[in-house]
Amino acid sequence: METTCTECQVCKKDPSSHSFRKVSEQEFYTCPAEASKYWDTEGILLHYTLLLDNHGDKPWIWIFDCSGLEIKHMTELSTAYGIATLLNEKYGRHLSKIIVKEPTWHIHAMLTILWPFLNDHIRGIILLE
Repeated sequence: METTCTECQVCKKDPSSHSFRKVSEQEFYTCPAEASKYWDTEGILLHYTLLLDNHGDKPWIWIFDCSGLEIKHMTELSTAYGIATLLNEKYGRHLSKIIVKEPTWHIHAMLTILWPFLNDHIRGIILLE
């Protein structure tokens, strides 16, 4: 059950724009290196909001795939901070795990930067694989 965000107007025009999709009843997947518009903070945050609002109050797991991650992806601090804010304030309550696949030094650096901005619940569910 791999679905894309049909409500995201940017992704309707170009499905490769943002990388966040529902892959099973409770799992969501992202691979920033696959996103052609990895720099589109406003669009990415809207994309996350549309999908997670549609998911509602059901539990969910976030699979964050670091394959192909480059420094250009990790310089998008406003996007990372925006996602951290969405998790802390709105969607983290029902988030049961964040599985970080193939973490690179880039993701370790980003987590170090974001750590003070993540609440205890979010910090406690991050699994590096």
